[in-house]
Amino acid sequence: MFAKVYRHLKRYNPYSIYAAKSELKGEVSSSYLTWIWWILDPVLFMLVYVFITVVVFRSSGEYLPVVVIIGLTIWNFFNKNVSISVRIVNTFKGIVSKIYIPKYMLILEKMYVNFFKMLISFGIVAGFVIAYHIPLRLQLLQCIPLVVLLFILTLSCCVIVAHFGVYVNDLYNIVQVILRFMFYLSGVFYDIGDRLGSRMLFGFDLNWLMTHCNPIAYLIDELRQIIIYGEMMDPWLFLYWLIISLALLGIGLFLMYRHENSYVKVV
Repeated sequence: MFAKVYRHLKRYNPYSIYAAKSELKGEVSSSYLTWIWWILDPVLFMLVYVFITVVVFRSSGEYLPVVVIIGLTIWNFFNKNVSISVRIVNTFKGIVSKIYIPKYMLILEKMYVNFFKMLISFGIVAGFVIAYHIPLRLQLLQCIPLVVLLFILTLSCCVIVAHFGVYVNDLYNIVQVILRFMFYLSGVFYDIGDRLGSRMLFGFDLNWLMTHCNPIAYLIDELRQIIIYGEMMDPWLFLYWLIISLALLGIGLFLMYRHENSYVKVV
């Protein structure tokens, strides 16, 4: 199967890249503020969540805007791609029913679009880091493997929900509920360590449970520790989530290749 995936990536990936570029150009051409929205969108959301955190939850922090923008950057990439992927085959049924294309290429096209926007959001993170006089350290290079892990994890979840989304019409609503639940448990607008401290649940440290059971919570927390505080990445926890992500991706691709001929009949 892996040889087949490699051949298909080599053959069809240019289509996904071209389609992603076309989508980005289409967004720019249909907006008065064009590409400025790609900057305004994460900044405005960050301001909203900072307001909620400070005013509603009465929390504060020296680097609160940086904490929030990092959380939103990771969450938006994961959330948008998974939400789109549930109905991706139905959305492109005109293409799927006429020509053959590996269905995960449709997912990759959307992921490329959102990955480009995530890079812009990371540029905003860099701006806040400079504004808050946070030192630039060599540890920042550790962000690269974490972003790669985020991409693999997101792709694996997208492929799985895309497969089952063909057969279960209500899956989109179920996924939205799960994503909402994950949002509040991932520490998007709060620091997990500060908020949970050493609280226990069923005999387990709650902070440990969050980072070992919720990959988005782990990625957000790890990136914050590296970017803001210059901490070293936990290699074992990284390897733990990388193995899980690759395993999920393998399962998703297996299911998609095995059943993709029946997708046309269902949609």
